[in-house]
Order: sequence, then structure tokens, then C-alpha cells
Amino acid sequence: MFRRLIMAAMIVGIISGLVFSIAQYFTVTPILLEAELFEQAPEIATYQHHQMAMPSEWSPSDGLERSSYTFGANILAAIGFASLFLVVMSQLVLRKKIELSASYGAIAGLLAYAIFFVIPGLGLPPEIPGSSADLLKNRQSWWLIAVVGAAIGVMVMVFSPLKYKALGLISIAVPFIIGAPHYDGPMFNHSDPQAVASLEALHQQFLIATSMNNLIFWLVLGVSAILLLKNWIYQPAVANANND
Repeated sequence: MFRRLIMAAMIVGIISGLVFSIAQYFTVTPILLEAELFEQAPEIATYQHHQMAMPSEWSPSDGLERSSYTFGANILAAIGFASLFLVVMSQLVLRKKIELSASYGAIAGLLAYAIFFVIPGLGLPPEIPGSSADLLKNRQSWWLIAVVGAAIGVMVMVFSPLKYKALGLISIAVPFIIGAPHYDGPMFNHSDPQAVASLEALHQQFLIATSMNNLIFWLVLGVSAILLLKNWIYQPAVANANND
């Protein structure tokens, strides 16, 4: 069963990662490329040099190379998320907390979407190139705290008795009480008001596109993971046990 779980994680990760990457290519990537044109302005470059914790000396060139790296990174990340998702779901199935059906997979995917994207995004919304932000390490640390708090909180609220559900809300709220790290200044450090207006419009488009893409990703991951658990892992295992 362990070997099949690993294979299932790879299959689910490849499927959901490809779907996410294709959707990202047609919706998010054009917004990023347009925003990067404003990023080349001198005042933006000066700000980023000051803010970046570890400047990058190399990046893939635009076109096929960049898309290939993006697709590869998305699939690897999706395999990691799928592994975690399958482990949690298999434990819930063993404890008879959920059923192996597409509807439960969709619900689980929506909960994962809330944990990994919606709740952390309330404190640190996705950012486009050219936007001002706190140091990367500070944002990464807060994001991790927010995800852990959200995961604990959602699990407590969904599966614990009523008297403990308030603890789930507290767990979700703690990172926001601590406060997300934000740059103390304008979001877009550009001297041209028209450029700022364009970047703000792009930022709104980016928020909508990333929200929809992540929703699709988690729904595909959740449903495909549950179906593989049902049809490829648990049913064959039960059949083999009965034959023995």
C-alpha cells in the first residue's frame, strides 16, 4: 500500500500540476510579463536592490525555457502537496471520518484551498513584479505560521466536538494577531501615476487569476486523489485481504 501511495502521489501531482500550469500559462503568465515591463524602471530596480534578501544572478530566459522551468516546478510542488494530502486522507479514511467519493474529494480540496491559499492570502495577498514587499524570509516565515495555524484550525473545526471548535478559530486567528509583515509605504514605488494605475489594475487581475487557478488546482488534486485512493489503493487491498 505504501508503494501505491507514492505512485498515487506522483500521478495526482502530475495531473494537477499540469492542469495548474496550463491554466497559469494562459491567465497568470501574461499578467506577470506585462508587470515585469514596469519592474525595469530605475526607481523599482533601486527599491528591489535594497529589499531583496538574496539577489538572483540567473533566471531562465522568456519563452520555452521559462515555461519549462515553471511547469517542472509546479509539478514537483504538486507532487509534494499530493503526498501530504494522500497521507492525511488515508488516515481519515482509516478512522472512518470521510468516505471515498468524488464529493468528499472536492470538499477536501476546498478545505486545502482555504488552508494553503485563502487564509494566508488574507494576510499576504499574491504580489506581482514591481510591488513593494517586506523581506522574503519574513513573508515566508509568516506564511508557514499561517498555514500551520489554518491547518490545525480547520481540522479542529471540522472533526472536533462542538465545545472545542472555538479553539480552531483561535488557531486560525493567531498569525493575524501576530501580524503579517508588510512594507511601510506605497505598494507600487513608481513615479508615474499612469504606471501606478496600470500596476494596480494588473494586481487586481492577478489576484483573480491566481485565486481561480489555485481553486482549480485543489479541486483537481482532491478529486483525483480520492478516486485513486478508492479504486487503486483501498478496494484492491480489501479484495486481496478477502481472498486471503
